[in-house]
Amino acid sequence: MTKRMFALLLGMLLLVCPLMAACNNTTSTESTPDASQGGTTSGTTSGETSEDSIYLDDKGMYTVENLGMPAFNFSKDTFVVCVTSNVGDTTYFSEEIAPDLYDTTDSVLNEAVRARNDLIFEQYGVTIEAYAVNNVANTVSQDSTAGTATYDAALPFMGQAAPLAQQNMLYDLKEFTDYIHLDAPWWDQTANENLSIAGRLYFTTGDISIMQKIVSSAILFNKDIYNELCAETYGSMYDLVRDGKWTLDTMVEMGRLNTYEIDEKPGMNFEDYWGMIGTNGIASFFIGSGNKLIAKDQNDIPYLQFGSEASVLYAEKVLSTFQDDSWFANTQKLEATWPEKNVWEGAMGAFGNERTLFYPSAFSAIKKLRNYDVASSIGIIPNPKASVEQDTYYTSANIFYAYGICIPTNVEDPEFSAYMIELMAAGGKNHITPAYYEVTLKGRDAKDFDSEDMLDNYIFNNVVYDLGILYDFGGINSMFANLMGQNSTNVTSHLQSIEGAIQDKIDEYVEAYQLND
Repeated sequence: MTKRMFALLLGMLLLVCPLMAACNNTTSTESTPDASQGGTTSGTTSGETSEDSIYLDDKGMYTVENLGMPAFNFSKDTFVVCVTSNVGDTTYFSEEIAPDLYDTTDSVLNEAVRARNDLIFEQYGVTIEAYAVNNVANTVSQDSTAGTATYDAALPFMGQAAPLAQQNMLYDLKEFTDYIHLDAPWWDQTANENLSIAGRLYFTTGDISIMQKIVSSAILFNKDIYNELCAETYGSMYDLVRDGKWTLDTMVEMGRLNTYEIDEKPGMNFEDYWGMIGTNGIASFFIGSGNKLIAKDQNDIPYLQFGSEASVLYAEKVLSTFQDDSWFANTQKLEATWPEKNVWEGAMGAFGNERTLFYPSAFSAIKKLRNYDVASSIGIIPNPKASVEQDTYYTSANIFYAYGICIPTNVEDPEFSAYMIELMAAGGKNHITPAYYEVTLKGRDAKDFDSEDMLDNYIFNNVVYDLGILYDFGGINSMFANLMGQNSTNVTSHLQSIEGAIQDKIDEYVEAYQLND
C-alpha cells in the first residue's frame, strides 16, 4: 500500500469511526454517531492537550456530557441558521450547516454534515436547517428592524458580523456560560482571544465552520517547475521550510528563474512565464513576518501596532518586492492582456496551465485547480519568513471572509440558540472538520505526504487573526492595495495620512461595544 493511499484511508477512517461508534437499533440502514461527540483531528483548534479528557467520552470522542450542560428543555423542534448562499457569493458560500444544498459540495462533506445533524435530531428531536440568503448581514438587519425572527442563529462573514455587533444587533456569546463553553476544544481559542473587544465576544469560530481554513493563505508551487529549475541549487523545497530557510528573498530568487518571455509580443504579458502571479493579498506576506497591523492591550482594547521603524521598513520591502516585474506578475498592471473575464480567473489560469512557479492563495483556490493541468504537481508551503532568524512561520487568515457564528438579538429563544450552537460545534469537531481537513484537503488536494506535513506543522498551527484585516480601521488593511495601485512604497506618508482615521474608528467600535449592555 502506498503512503498516499494510506493517508487517504486514514482520513476516511477518522470520518467513519464516529459513525460506527454509536450504532443503534433503529430501522435506519445507516449508523449515526452521538451528536454531542466529536472525533480528534489535526489542525482544528489551538490548545488541545491530553488534559482535555473532560471533553472526551470513554471511546475518545468529544462530548458535551461532562460539562454540566443543563437538561435540554426547549419546545422548539427546528433550528434555523441564516447562511450565505452560492447566489450571493460563488466562492465563499456556506456548506457546513445543512447537506445537499449545492451540487458542487464534496460528497464527504455532505455526509459529515448529515451525520452531525441526524444525530442531533435523534438525541434532541431538533432538525437543523440552513436559511440561505444573498447577504446575511442585510437579512439580520432587516429582521431586527421588522421585529421578526426567521432564524435562530446566523453565520455571516466576520466582516458583516462586525458592524452588526457595533449596532447592538448581536448577543455577547460570553453571556451564555451555561451553554457555550468557549474554552472547549471545538472553539478556536485564537479566534476567541483575537476577536473580542473590551471583553465582549459577539462572534467567533471553531469546528462549527470550515471557512476560517478555506480563507487562510499559503503558497502553492509547481513541483515540476521547481524540480527542473530550483532543486539542484536549493534542494528539497519542503526541507527548506523545515530548516527555517524559506524566506521572502529566497522566494524571489527562485521566481526569477522562471520569469521569461515565450511569445513574440514586446514586453512581459499574461502569456509569458512568471515566478509568481497574484491579484492582491500582499498584506499576508507582511503578517508572515510576525508583524501585526492592529493588536490589543491588557484591557482588550485594540491599538495601532504597525508603525515601528522595523515594521515600516519591512512593509516597504514587501511592497518593493511585489512591484518588481522581474519576477512577479501584478495583475493590476497586466489586466489589459488578460483573456479571461476577470483577473482572478486569469491568475489562476496562469498557474493552472503551468506558466508560473508560485501562486499565493487562500485554500479556496485548491478545489478550483482540480481540473487544471497543474493539479497533479501542486505542492503546498507556508508564506515565507522575513529572514532565517525568524523563529516561526505565520499564516494570515482573511477573517473578513471567515464565518462567525452569532446570535442576533431578535431570535425567539437565545438560550435555545446557544445550546444548539454548542451541540453543532462539538459535533462539527467529530464530523465536519475531519471531513474537510483530513479527507478533502489532505486526502485529496494535498498531493504528497510533505504537503500534509506543511499543513499540520507549518501552516495551520500558527494562524494569525489580525483585527486590522477584519475591521480595516481607517483603511489600515487597504494600505497595501492602495500603495500597490500607486506603485508606491511610501508607507510612512500613507500611514500619517490615515493614522487619525484609524484611531477614530477604533474609538468608535470600542465605545459601541462598551455601550452594548
